[in-house]
Amino acid sequence: MATSLSQIHINTMDNELLIVASTAAGSSEIFRGKNGYNDPVSYNLNNPGHILAPGNYDLTFVGINWGGPWNFNITTTPPTNPPLVSTGNNTVGVVWNRTIQITVP
Repeated sequence: MATSLSQIHINTMDNELLIVASTAAGSSEIFRGKNGYNDPVSYNLNNPGHILAPGNYDLTFVGINWGGPWNFNITTTPPTNPPLVSTGNNTVGVVWNRTIQITVP
């Protein structure tokens, strides 16, 4: 079931996070960030409707690790169930992904 998000907040990304909004007509990268050493971050994407046209989207989160421990923690308003959280160790490359459905009014 698609939901309307008012905020996406990136709390942790070690090492690289991409967020892509896609439809049958194509996709748009709405966020790309890099960080290391498990340092906390604070990025807010307020109302995806400010950067996306109205419609239904698959919103895909892709976590990439460069080596060592990795950690991704993203919160949304309203919250997703299960939460957008993942941790691991030593794998390199795409280590986590999750797709949720959203509606932009």
